Amino acid sequence: MNTTTKPKVSVICPTYNQEKYIRESLDGFISQKTDFDLEVIVADDCSTDKTPQIIEEYAKNHPAVIKPVIRKKNIGVGANFKETLQVARGKYIAICEGDDYWTDPEKLQLQADFLDSNPDYALCFHPVKVVFENSEQETSIYPDPQEKIKFTVESLLQKNYIQTNSVMYRRQSYEKMPVDILPIDWYLNLYHAQFGKIGFLDKTMSVYRRHSGGIWWDTHENKDRFWQKNGLAHLAMYKAVLQLYGDNKPHRLLVYKPIAEAMEACIELAVRNDENLLSLIKRFPDLVEGYMLIKYPTIADYNKRQRMHEETVTKLQHSLDSLQQVADLKDHKIRNLETELAEIKNSRAWHAVQKARLAKTKLQRKRK
Repeated sequence: MNTTTKPKVSVICPTYNQEKYIRESLDGFISQKTDFDLEVIVADDCSTDKTPQIIEEYAKNHPAVIKPVIRKKNIGVGANFKETLQVARGKYIAICEGDDYWTDPEKLQLQADFLDSNPDYALCFHPVKVVFENSEQETSIYPDPQEKIKFTVESLLQKNYIQTNSVMYRRQSYEKMPVDILPIDWYLNLYHAQFGKIGFLDKTMSVYRRHSGGIWWDTHENKDRFWQKNGLAHLAMYKAVLQLYGDNKPHRLLVYKPIAEAMEACIELAVRNDENLLSLIKRFPDLVEGYMLIKYPTIADYNKRQRMHEETVTKLQHSLDSLQQVADLKDHKIRNLETELAEIKNSRAWHAVQKARLAKTKLQRKRK
């Protein structure tokens, strides 16, 4: 592989304390069979285990592909994502976090071929196998083929049906990407979906691992703990999504449902912990409307009826104004006619006609 040329695909692999899993991720990268150059940027966020050493080992053995970024200070998952995306050079970007892995050596080739052949598509993805480390739940496929999801922006605004290690994007600018948000992949999917269609390759080519060290494990084990740790970042993500799609009313209304669910979880937790709700509302005022519309539909219905009533009154007032204009016009015409008639009656011709009529009447009476 020629290391002097610009890679066609950049693979982004953020890691943190994943020594138990990172080898499978790296093996999945170097096993890829492509007819183009690629780079794998493995960005470790100052792990305290042996993850950095394993990355450097693979980089030494595969210097043409593995590009290590070993941070000396922890900057957080969002900043690690953003900085790694910004240094990517490829036309296309694929993502796989250090605890997940790819199972098909043709994955990158198939996805790049799809985007090459379909320039109106901004991203494409495929199903993944979901595996629970503790084996408490059965292995499944995501997205569930039984759901028959339409892979559109509208569906994506309501639910993130694209798993992180299944997606490939056309590279965009990431300068304005927020770093205090979760889930990052949902935001990235919606961010890229602004620029084109969403493609789907119906072939399972990777594994998404659910384990106790993962960010999303608490959504399965302890939801209160999850919202306590990640609630504000979740709300910040919805705020960022509204900045992308909020000007489009149908899109804004679609995202209100997940906003309401997140707000509800954070509010209930704050009440139980006797925390200040006002500070939460002040921080995310643009999310309150969505929460209120979903949580209190009677208020929404009342407001809708009130708006309809006001619109009806406005329409009637316009009709009355139009009728008044017609009446005023008719009155004006009548006054003009009355003026013209008065002028005629005061004219010499009118008096001459009246005299002639009177003379004719007298002559007829004499003849009788």
